[in-house]
Amino acid sequence: MKQVIITIFILLSFMSQLQAEEMELPALHYVSLVDSEEFYEKLKASPLLAKLDKENIGTPIRLFITYRMENTAGGSAAGFTSAILAGGSLGILPVVTNNDFVLSYEIKVQNEVIASAEYRENFTEATNIHSDKGLYGLDGEALTWAISTTDTFLSDMENNAELKALVEEYDYYFAE
Repeated sequence: MKQVIITIFILLSFMSQLQAEEMELPALHYVSLVDSEEFYEKLKASPLLAKLDKENIGTPIRLFITYRMENTAGGSAAGFTSAILAGGSLGILPVVTNNDFVLSYEIKVQNEVIASAEYRENFTEATNIHSDKGLYGLDGEALTWAISTTDTFLSDMENNAELKALVEEYDYYFAE
């Protein structure tokens, strides 16, 4: 009985060591439309993307992050109507837009996507036609939301079978 208990403890400690080992991807080149140092640092701080680098253009593995705004059905009608009203009032009334902000993450090896994730959030915005606020890059709520997606992305990638296979292959051929 004593030997069985010792064997169980040894197996449990071995299993906890296996679970404690976190997957770490090989060197990645970071390419992103999200121009935020906080966004980059949050990704780089994770054990999965510890070797992420903006300058490493020679690696065949890349993390591409893009975003786009997609009109919703109601957003198109509201945007058109509010644009007519804003133009008719010579810019006194704001232009109201309602779009889905879609943030896409892609991990590519030799330009072939091996893992991807896409996150979507709806934003309504009222802007003055005479201002250029919001025309260039992300700011405010959209940037805050984009930064909040990094945790979900990292969690999704930890469980990705293709990435696990990539790490195993790199470990087999390029073990340090």
